[in-house]
Amino acid sequence: MEKKLTVKGPNTYRYIKLQNRIVNATSPVSVDHTFLTDVLDLEKSYDVGATFMYRKNSHPIRQFHVTEMTLRLLMTISRRFNAQGTLAGVSVHRLFQMMNEEYEDAASKEQFYAEVRKFEAVGLLSVNQSGIISEWRVESFKRSSGRFVLFNPCVFSKAFTDLPAAAQKLYLYIVSRNGEKVNTEFKEFLTEGSWIYTLTHKSRPAQVRELIESLAALEPVKGERLFTMASVEKDDIGRWSLRCTLNPAYLVRHNAGEAYRMVPAAKIPYSRTASRLRMLLSFFKIGEIESIDNGRFFARLTAMLQNAGMKTLRFVVKRLREMYERSGILMGDPIHALEVELKDPSFVQYMEIAKDTGLYRYLGMGGEDVFDEARPMQFFRSIKDVFSTKSFKTACQKAIPLLKERFGDQLDKDILFTYRPPRHGMAFEYDTFYVEDFLLEHFGPRKA
Repeated sequence: MEKKLTVKGPNTYRYIKLQNRIVNATSPVSVDHTFLTDVLDLEKSYDVGATFMYRKNSHPIRQFHVTEMTLRLLMTISRRFNAQGTLAGVSVHRLFQMMNEEYEDAASKEQFYAEVRKFEAVGLLSVNQSGIISEWRVESFKRSSGRFVLFNPCVFSKAFTDLPAAAQKLYLYIVSRNGEKVNTEFKEFLTEGSWIYTLTHKSRPAQVRELIESLAALEPVKGERLFTMASVEKDDIGRWSLRCTLNPAYLVRHNAGEAYRMVPAAKIPYSRTASRLRMLLSFFKIGEIESIDNGRFFARLTAMLQNAGMKTLRFVVKRLREMYERSGILMGDPIHALEVELKDPSFVQYMEIAKDTGLYRYLGMGGEDVFDEARPMQFFRSIKDVFSTKSFKTACQKAIPLLKERFGDQLDKDILFTYRPPRHGMAFEYDTFYVEDFLLEHFGPRKA
């Protein structure tokens, strides 16, 4: 009896075990459509672009030309940069190492370095100093449509990278045009000046046929070709066209919640401030804050606190612990809030007094919203011009017994309170309580 053929659908081979340095199977890679288009469009300016020596020890490369290394850098950026198109605290050498971790066939370091410089020169990449670390940015993301293309991990295989660069470019173009369509024929006419000719630097149908046949013969998984059909033929009226159908087994469809990126943690240059912050974060049991946003948060924090004294560092870490413990995450932009607080050097002094005397417990914090982050600064601005640090401490000490009698050990998230009437039978009164108003009313200069 003839064996029945099983038709495989999308996502069948979304993960492929390659002979690379990735421990598990290699996953699909998500490429921003605008970025992919900008890279491939370099070929449109091929004839006007000059040749440059981007590195002293590398060979000259054409400015507006998509080479095999161009495609490797495209895929590496798409894998390692975050969803906003940025990567912080990672050197060119580390990026090169990460590229070679994923590709089966290692590439030349000099060529990679030169390609990075080319991306910068043509405006695809920019590098800025963000505090104490450098940050890469894909310029195409500023115009991103939000559309992305998912490529099968076979693009990292040696069999794929051994193909001519023209064949690799053709495959990326076909997949990007196909989208998520299944068993749908791709067809494009090969006329003079057609995009496929421009992209591949070919000028005859026979040359394009050679490229598509080399792709069609590829079997990333044994017995499963990359294309189910591929041909370059002339129709009845003499028009040449490329026709092909992608094997649905290698098509990747987006799964909600699946991660296609592997963004490395930012490497923070050694400094006394960074060392002290790590020590304090560990001491106050919030060391996980260092890994937030792949280390970028810690880098910003370190840059903000460069040359700050130990007292200020301790205060900042305590504030972060407060923010973190209230909701389990850091809401809003805590670093911006801390920058505002630290602009006035006396802020730390007043807050330390409030904490030491116990008044801090009556600021009315405890909710999971941005109000809590701004509350200490709101309190400080109300009392700083009325009380000196000495008189503020005295006022706090006098206020604590009264506040404790009225509200208990602390004033939590509910700042709307019921006041009992002074005489039986009178209606209850409702008002919003602010401890700064209480201090000013009872212990301000006129009440002293």
